[in-house]
Amino acid sequence: MSKSEQKGEEKKAAYPPPITPRRPERPEEWRWPSPTPLPAVPPEDVGRILKQILDRLDAIEKRLERIEKALMEKQSQTP
Repeated sequence: MSKSEQKGEEKKAAYPPPITPRRPERPEEWRWPSPTPLPAVPPEDVGRILKQILDRLDAIEKRLERIEKALMEKQSQTP
């Protein structure tokens, strides 16, 4: 056995291959965080929070309608 072959064997023994991290078994494992428990919310607060959410959604819908209208006007102006 030549000296270069002996050195190659020594390097293999001294430096084992790096350990790669475990791949998730399913894509869901890395896509979604584990769920956190919801805090206990009194029923009157639930109604108030739902109303706030609906108000925000209405505001978003109005903004989208304005954007759609502006885009349609822009398209009609462009030949």
